[in-house]
Amino acid sequence: MGNHRAIDALSHVGVKTSVKMPSQRGWRHWLYVMTRINLGLSPDEVYELDLHNRIRRNARDSYQIGVFGLKGGVGKTAVTVALGSAMARIRGDRILAIDADPDGGNLADRAGRQSAATISDLLADQDLSRYNDIRAYTSMNSSNLEVLSSEDYSGAQREFNDDDWNGATSVVSRYYNLVLADCGAGLFQRASRGVLSSVSGMVIVASASIDGARQAAITLDWLRQNGYQDLLGRSCVVINHVTPGKPNVDVEDLVQQFERHVPPGRVIVLPWDKHVAAGTEIQLDLLGDTFQRRITELAAAL
Repeated sequence: MGNHRAIDALSHVGVKTSVKMPSQRGWRHWLYVMTRINLGLSPDEVYELDLHNRIRRNARDSYQIGVFGLKGGVGKTAVTVALGSAMARIRGDRILAIDADPDGGNLADRAGRQSAATISDLLADQDLSRYNDIRAYTSMNSSNLEVLSSEDYSGAQREFNDDDWNGATSVVSRYYNLVLADCGAGLFQRASRGVLSSVSGMVIVASASIDGARQAAITLDWLRQNGYQDLLGRSCVVINHVTPGKPNVDVEDLVQQFERHVPPGRVIVLPWDKHVAAGTEIQLDLLGDTFQRRITELAAAL
């Protein structure tokens, strides 16, 4: 008894509810609509709810995730936009994607450019003391993902480098729980080294081809041999079908090979998607159901 308060003990008492959440799709949903018989969520809905709960985990700090691909044309920017959009919609907090490609990326165009401002403009501003000051330099898509674009390649005086990345993240990390970096195609670039030195997670994107798989394997080996072994344990591999039709490689075998190098559940296969292939602004609601689910699984794994 002593000085223990009775109200404190109640925090350890389990609470059971007799109310089940009704299904929102499939035959269970229509049964509930027609008869009010509630069989609860389907196994697939329970699985999706678990994914969302993992994505919504509380972030006590600002985290950075780098999206890499040694070969161009593997869909790295599309993965960045889709991943950031899914996280922004499900989490509901501020998420920023930065174009960290020194060769002039198109992240802002794929996310829906609204502002002509670039990361150079942000870094030149010495009076950034509020979120709204940062927001003046970003674009926001329909899922509330914000994007900070790189300088136009034709007018740039120099390439985006590690100082730019470190300078930008030191400012925006005060206002964004998660920052995604859409990186260039090389790991020896100063910008890539800057991103690698600070990220808490990494996504390696490869096309569903033997050449794409080889480039992803080279990336994994390079990380292991250059002091990033710990980062491998927090990395995901995305095998992306960038062209329609059957690929020239056994994807299931490819998944098994990559699963030997990253933790379980961190190899994600993305199907070919006609909305992504159109090359225009990527909107989460226009992506195919399977593509959306795989992106949600990627977000949950991270």
